[in-house]
Amino acid sequence: MLAIVGGVALLVVALIGAIAVYDALADDDMMGGMWDSMDDMGGRMGDGMMGGRGGRVDETRATASGQGAVRIADFDYAPSVLDVTPGTVVKWTNEDSAPHTATANDTFDTGRLDKGESSGITFDTPGTYEYICTYHPYMKGLIVVSASPR
Repeated sequence: MLAIVGGVALLVVALIGAIAVYDALADDDMMGGMWDSMDDMGGRMGDGMMGGRGGRVDETRATASGQGAVRIADFDYAPSVLDVTPGTVVKWTNEDSAPHTATANDTFDTGRLDKGESSGITFDTPGTYEYICTYHPYMKGLIVVSASPR
């Protein structure tokens, strides 16, 4: 029995060694190619399950007065930056299958939004409001409230 276990262990070690040698000698750099592919997908595979941008934000910007909208799709807020005038109601709508929030510490929180659900927040006070999804903290957005949006 011990001879069988030892033989299997030796076979596994030999297989791992062969894969390592192949990767080191192959012209296509198998492992490097995998990491490059992951980077091409926005780094999502390397930053954890369900996406993740590792703190990087591909900024999209919009302005609104009175009513504004932020779409939640593909684990992103669109637009990621929304400039609004005081009194504007911003409505977040979740188009992902996963639940999301728009949460700015003690300032505002949409609560959990499942697919197809929306929540609106009124912004009366000028200022800059950074927010995240509490389920996916790498998702980041910004509301800028000023008398004349950019």
